[in-house]
Amino acid sequence: MPKKNTIKWHLGPHWHQLHPNVQRRFNRLPSAGAPIIYDGIMEQVACSRAGWLFAFLSQIIGNPLSPHQGTHVPMAVVLTTRPGKPGVYWQRTYQFPGKRPFSVTSVKKDDRGRMMEMVGGGFGMFLDVFAKNGELHFKSSRYFWKLWRWYVPLPHWLSPGETHVIHQDLGGDDFRFTITMDHPVLGRTFYQTGVFHERQAT
Repeated sequence: MPKKNTIKWHLGPHWHQLHPNVQRRFNRLPSAGAPIIYDGIMEQVACSRAGWLFAFLSQIIGNPLSPHQGTHVPMAVVLTTRPGKPGVYWQRTYQFPGKRPFSVTSVKKDDRGRMMEMVGGGFGMFLDVFAKNGELHFKSSRYFWKLWRWYVPLPHWLSPGETHVIHQDLGGDDFRFTITMDHPVLGRTFYQTGVFHERQAT
């Protein structure tokens, strides 16, 4: 059975509200043999003290959050799939100066009509996906822990905050990737933004 384009399916008729370049980027699926790779510079990678603590504690489930901060940080983003596994895997590798490469891997997929992004240990978040001003937006609605077939909701205060990711076309081959996390009590815990372009096959 062919894999479903989860993002396009969830947007439905709103898909055509996206900028044509954004549609082009997300109207295809990678594969294990033909990954999609983006290179760019994260102009800013920042976190609060609370954000750093969340990043430190989450190392046990596979480093889903960067504890490092910096400006003009090179990054590669690799999109691929895995045989027999649903969804698209996103691996983001930061090259912080003077540090070993730091990679964050997650998978975006659909389960029973709900879009989600999962990291290690069965932890993840349900996502609302929508188009606005030609941009593609992902916004978390609830964090959870998956226990067998059940999704156990986590209290909002136990999460690093509401996650909001924006893919904004900049013209040509460039786009801006921005992610914010805002906690209901602790305020902004994470902020990252940078400009990327697709790596051309050689």
